[in-house]
Amino acid sequence: MEEIRSSLPSILATLRNTPEAEPVHFGSHRRDEAVLLSRERYEQQAAAVRELEELERLGAVALVRDRLADGRFSEGTVDDLFAAVDRPA
Repeated sequence: MEEIRSSLPSILATLRNTPEAEPVHFGSHRRDEAVLLSRERYEQQAAAVRELEELERLGAVALVRDRLADGRFSEGTVDDLFAAVDRPA
């Protein structure tokens, strides 16, 4: 734990200065116990989780997967995705 404490300022500086940096994993060699990621990465993941929860809530996951699989939607917002789902195949 002392090793983590002593390297934390350096890790935080890297994450602050390089928002796209890979997450830093801590724990035993068999299992992560903690993961640090930049604020930007965290916000991207949190937004993706919220969008997935909304899609699941609306029961649209199967339709979305079909559209993603056939290349009719590749990126954008949930609204863009639903517009792609609404377009005829």
